[in-house]
Amino acid sequence: MTTDHTENLYQDDLESRKSTLVDETSNVVNVGHLELLEERPVINKERLDVGKVTVTKHARTKTIDVPIELVEEYITIRTEYYDAESQDLLSGHYDEKDILRHVEPSLDSKAVVTVNGKQIEVGDDPIEIVLSRQVATITKDTYAVQEIDVNKSTHIHTDNISVELKHEELDVTEEGFLAHEANATRPK
Repeated sequence: MTTDHTENLYQDDLESRKSTLVDETSNVVNVGHLELLEERPVINKERLDVGKVTVTKHARTKTIDVPIELVEEYITIRTEYYDAESQDLLSGHYDEKDILRHVEPSLDSKAVVTVNGKQIEVGDDPIEIVLSRQVATITKDTYAVQEIDVNKSTHIHTDNISVELKHEELDVTEEGFLAHEANATRPK
């Protein structure tokens, strides 16, 4: 296959050489070869950064009120009087003869207090009653409430770019009396 290709090139070269030789029938001699040139646009593309978008996130704080029921213990002291004289004595409205009448030799009896349905004897030692209450403790859980997709896409558009191109044209200037003019001016 290489030899066929080489032979074809050789044949083309012989043909082109024969055309430059003198054409004996028309007396035309090829004295040179002239090429006319033109510019053609070559368009390249270049990527330029024309801007940017910065995507960030930030936290905003808001205060909300959350209702919550809390239990708190209180102590209520209620005094029951067995008669009006005892009420006067314990409330501070008394005379000395009332004091003598209420103080009896039976001082070894113990007072009894009922706390939450349980009877406790009141003696020389103090009685402690523990009161409690609930307080709110706050923890925070984080949940996703929104998802954001950030995408970048391309759009293709066609721009028309004006390009000034040059090309060569052949200008022929004749001087003197040439043979083709003589043939044109001769009457037939």
